[in-house]
Amino acid sequence: MKAIESKRFSMRIGSRAVACLLAAGFAASTTSAASAADSVLLPQDAPHYRTGDNWTYVWSDLLSGKSRTITQTVTSVNADGSASLQIGSGSGHVELTSEANVIPNAAAQHACGIALHFPLRAGTRYEADCQAAGEASTTVLRRAQCEVQGVEEIKTRAGSFSAIKIRMTGVWTPQSGFGGGPMEETLWYAPTAKRIVREEFQSRMAGKGVPATTSTELVRYAVRQ
Repeated sequence: MKAIESKRFSMRIGSRAVACLLAAGFAASTTSAASAADSVLLPQDAPHYRTGDNWTYVWSDLLSGKSRTITQTVTSVNADGSASLQIGSGSGHVELTSEANVIPNAAAQHACGIALHFPLRAGTRYEADCQAAGEASTTVLRRAQCEVQGVEEIKTRAGSFSAIKIRMTGVWTPQSGFGGGPMEETLWYAPTAKRIVREEFQSRMAGKGVPATTSTELVRYAVRQ
């Protein structure tokens, strides 16, 4: 009887060992795959825009349920790599820096592109700030610490991308009056699309109340590399 029990015990230990080995093998393969993806996309240099490159995004406010669709098309590229973009089929334009950050103007008052700083390298940390229009015609300063966290596979309505994930944490402050509070933002930049393909933003008034939460997602695009 003891011999049988000993054999059963050995079989249980053996099966657990196999399971551990399989789990370890899976973890190693997952880590290896992630490392391979990082090595392919990182470090990543700034994109090169071409006239006619275009992107369509859906911006959504998760609290109000409101959303809007925005199409941007490159109309000209400057010598420093920055570009002018037409909004939709109208006369509105925005400027895109050579680092794929949108510059706020009358047509994109709430834009505050500060997250991308090329070349992108895994683990790189840097500080960024910008000004944008807030509520009631106020000017808001956003200042954040950014970190390049690596490569992730992300699905959007425009398709699946191997994207570089960037995490931002910081504060927003009105240039006049009272207010301000913490902000968090996560972005995924896809080299094949030459732009951010998904963005999630959250901020609070002095850290209190329900956070304002918005998301921006790429729904279609056409670019030339």
